[in-house]
Amino acid sequence: MAKTRIERALGYVRVSTQRQAEGGISLANQEQRLTAHYAHRGVDLVDIYRDGGLSGTTENRPGLQALFEHALGAGSGITEIGVYSFSRLFRDHYLLEHYRRKLKRAGIRLVAITQEVGHDAEGDLVRSVLSNFDEYQSRQTAKFTLDTMMRNAEAGFWNGAVPPFGYTSEIAEMRGPKAKKRLVIEPSEALQVQQIFRMKRVGVGRGPMGYKKIVCHLNATGATLRGRKWQVSNIKDILNRSTYRGKHLYGVNDVRNGIKRPEEEWQTIDVPVIIPEAEWLEVQAGIARNAPHVTPARIVSSPTMLAGIAKCGHPECGHALTIATGKGGRYRYYRCSRRLRRGETACQGTSIRDEKLETIVIDALADRLLRPERLQQLLANLLDDSSAAVRERQAHLKALRTERTRVDGAIQNMFDFIEQGIVSPRDTDFTARLAGQRARRADLEQEILLIERQLSAADRQVTSDAIDRLGEVILGKLRSNDPTARQGYARRFIAKVVVAPDLITITGPIKPLAIAANGDPDDRTPMVPSIDREWCRLQDSNL
Repeated sequence: MAKTRIERALGYVRVSTQRQAEGGISLANQEQRLTAHYAHRGVDLVDIYRDGGLSGTTENRPGLQALFEHALGAGSGITEIGVYSFSRLFRDHYLLEHYRRKLKRAGIRLVAITQEVGHDAEGDLVRSVLSNFDEYQSRQTAKFTLDTMMRNAEAGFWNGAVPPFGYTSEIAEMRGPKAKKRLVIEPSEALQVQQIFRMKRVGVGRGPMGYKKIVCHLNATGATLRGRKWQVSNIKDILNRSTYRGKHLYGVNDVRNGIKRPEEEWQTIDVPVIIPEAEWLEVQAGIARNAPHVTPARIVSSPTMLAGIAKCGHPECGHALTIATGKGGRYRYYRCSRRLRRGETACQGTSIRDEKLETIVIDALADRLLRPERLQQLLANLLDDSSAAVRERQAHLKALRTERTRVDGAIQNMFDFIEQGIVSPRDTDFTARLAGQRARRADLEQEILLIERQLSAADRQVTSDAIDRLGEVILGKLRSNDPTARQGYARRFIAKVVVAPDLITITGPIKPLAIAANGDPDDRTPMVPSIDREWCRLQDSNL
């Protein structure tokens, strides 16, 4: 005589919103209905698993995963899983069918006590219709909710998520029973945000700091991220977040589908400023240029003044000059890296004491670039208030904005290629191109801000005295005893130093000079300059 299989069941209950909890399908109500159902049938209800405030469109729910782990575990003896309705288990037809079939192979039935369907072909059809309708209803609800939240964000209100570090939310007005909130600055957190940006720009005594150094400094001083230890990812998020310059971007990511929305669908919310825009853009430019695919990490972290700048001037070489030591490390020389790697047959080689080369370069800058009359000549356009100069700036600003739009489009196309599977994000060539486009965008943002300031009479503060002071400050930094500051300022204002046996050629960009002249030169982060031969022309670059 065959043994009768003992019926043992597990229950599952879920609500995704407070409105559902108050609308007759609360967790307690679902549990009562399941308990009564299995008591009436005489089935042993072993346990009920719960998830509150979680969407039915995802399988990443702790209660749900615990349910399946229990049911599918070896020797569980479970014969049935009961839910109030199929929508409580999933609002995604694919996921519902995937797990139903997985349970079926294990000999476990899936039952919705308010939607009785059979387990034959007809039952499968009815259940398929119900689950597809649940998914459709979920998508429509999500669409209406997103539209409402986007309109709320457009009006400048906060939608209720955890505010970014540095901010808190407060009630701005009441509309019936609903409270409309806005972001306001949380003073103690805002001070930490300002400190992080300053450490990235100028450091704490020894020049600009990287992510890890900032984390170590904050944790060592007892600073916390709302009670938690700081991590590198936290610092990256803060330094890249546009919220701190007063522009919070809402709706960037489609959480439901795990993709990034097109930029035209983002909503910008005006919020109180913690970091001035010029400072924020400067940090973005530094981050973009210091990316490994733009500037190798060994150059970013090296304390050598001309690291990444000095090049071998022998014909058909052009490789970087690297530091080599002599006399047991007592002397340091700039030498051709190609010759060091491949031997003397690869290049005749360049070798010059580091102090000698750096002194030559600094003296040349002092004589050819940083003299007051030379700076006045190079930056004359900053002092020109004529109508023709204004029209020229306006035309240039328009061209820069057009170029920024083009670069934005190129970056978005690259992300589209990744999402469509056309290219892999691990492709080094592709990653290098993306990093280059981001660095280009950072350059454009800085130059646009510079010209906008020049066109604004209220912001115009550039004077002849300020330009003279700029030269003094830069020269002082280059001659300081701080190797990090020396290297930073050299890399900001020099693009390349080519060293040949009887000739040293120095070239560099003019834009960092203009940007520094528009601000406080004593408080400017040394940035990696783009290669832009402007301040030192070919006819006057030989030393």
